[in-house]
Amino acid sequence: MMLDISRRLLYYKQRHVQKAIADASSDREVGIRYGTRGFGKRPDVLIYENDVMGPVKKGATSFHVSEERWEDPLKLTTEMRKQDLDELRSGWDLVLDIDCPYWHFSKLTTHLFIKALKMHGIKSISCKFSGNKGFHIGVPFESFPDNINEMPVKNWFPDGPKRIALYLLDYIANNLITVKKTGEIIFDNIYTTTIEEICSITNKSHEELSKTLCTNCRKEIKKKTLLSKKEFICSRCGRAAVKEDSTASMVCPRCGILMEKIEHESSLCSCGSNDFKEIFDPLSIVDVDTILISSRHMYRAPYSMHEKSGLVSIPVSPDIIMGFEKNQAEPEKVFESNMPMFLDSSVAEKDEAMRLMIAAFDYTHKLKEEPEKKDGLQRTYEEITAQIPEELFPPCIQEILKGLEDGRKRAMFVLTNFLTSAGWPHDRAEELLLEWNRKNKEPLREAMIRNQIRYHRQKKKKILPPNCRSYYQDFGVCHPDNLCERIKNPVQYSKRRAFVLNNKSSKGRARLTDEQKEMRRQYREKIKKEKRMTNKDEA
Repeated sequence: MMLDISRRLLYYKQRHVQKAIADASSDREVGIRYGTRGFGKRPDVLIYENDVMGPVKKGATSFHVSEERWEDPLKLTTEMRKQDLDELRSGWDLVLDIDCPYWHFSKLTTHLFIKALKMHGIKSISCKFSGNKGFHIGVPFESFPDNINEMPVKNWFPDGPKRIALYLLDYIANNLITVKKTGEIIFDNIYTTTIEEICSITNKSHEELSKTLCTNCRKEIKKKTLLSKKEFICSRCGRAAVKEDSTASMVCPRCGILMEKIEHESSLCSCGSNDFKEIFDPLSIVDVDTILISSRHMYRAPYSMHEKSGLVSIPVSPDIIMGFEKNQAEPEKVFESNMPMFLDSSVAEKDEAMRLMIAAFDYTHKLKEEPEKKDGLQRTYEEITAQIPEELFPPCIQEILKGLEDGRKRAMFVLTNFLTSAGWPHDRAEELLLEWNRKNKEPLREAMIRNQIRYHRQKKKKILPPNCRSYYQDFGVCHPDNLCERIKNPVQYSKRRAFVLNNKSSKGRARLTDEQKEMRRQYREKIKKEKRMTNKDEA
């Protein structure tokens, strides 16, 4: 079911549809998409119902609105600093984007997030079908307190919503999903399955759906290989190999050069234990797309159509998510009599989201206070200062840089975080991103890319890209090599390869050819012979 011209015009010409889109655009920046031509000028606004039909007659296919509310959206520019944006912003709504390729788990994840919000005392929860694969969950700004830590909550964007999303993911995994000893996995007592069934539905392996926990301290650990094994890595191609015997060296079968031996830690876990167990990882299928939670990013407006599916992004009652089916969002089924609101501020109770915000800020503060440990000592992420060359990028980043048809916004988010974390100056990162964008089948707006770079310039700390590997599998760029099996984040891949190369260069000696080695051997033999002759004469 695709979006044809007659169907689009027939749908948008309805007055109640125009009114619903105009109402949802109040005090927000609006983005109007014109099919494959991309978005129109920004910033833009919709004030009256008649403002909707004009762009539709010119080819508009969908309408998008900002998560942030503005005093005057038309004053927005790409050059504005955070301070300027904070002054212009009048508020923001919490909008969680549940984007899952597996329809049943998309509904289940949405249900779990709604349940978690309710368990924190929030009543003004609204939800809408995204129009394709997922849902948007909303909590209006009127539900939040005016200030947190003596700072206006309106200025806690995008940091505030991101913290809430991270906290809710952890809360759901620990409170709404139960893994029985029998192997059954129970989601909020409404759905019971097994990891084998999930593997069948998602086409993911048992390993991809599991995580390793230390049996002593219950901390998650990155299981690599048994301690008795010897691990080797090639500095040229990044190939990794493991041998269970005590071989002192190993030659790369691809490059024909000696591979670097990786010394293992004395234990798998920082607590000193080597005992572990594999358990189901709820976050392997329960996730929220945090790309929406960035300044001036937009989501599809309620009652706007979707270009790919031809369906409408209709609000859905939070209580009937599990029973919702996509055919209910066909344009012909959207009637004036059954049009609920998304983000209805009139039902919000002031400070009802206070408990959620405090819990989210306490959770993320605790994460910052607990840096990763190694050998019982605390250590923090070591920032990369030298620009890592492209040939050391992991396979997923290399694949993204070839250009994409789908997942371009996610890819922009990944590339920006990866490049800035991999030592690339902001201007060089921007050049590479713009070059990549031109390779995409449908390029993003260049202003969007420059806005992302500007955001990173303002951040004091580097932001790592998402960890491997389900995030990259979702938009088809995960093609792991042997080294990928032993790392957790794309930046770690490049850092590890760079470390091996730097170790070699720090020795101040290039790898010798066989001829050079023979010349050196003969020279040493000559020196030894001369010493023996000298000692003999002195005797």
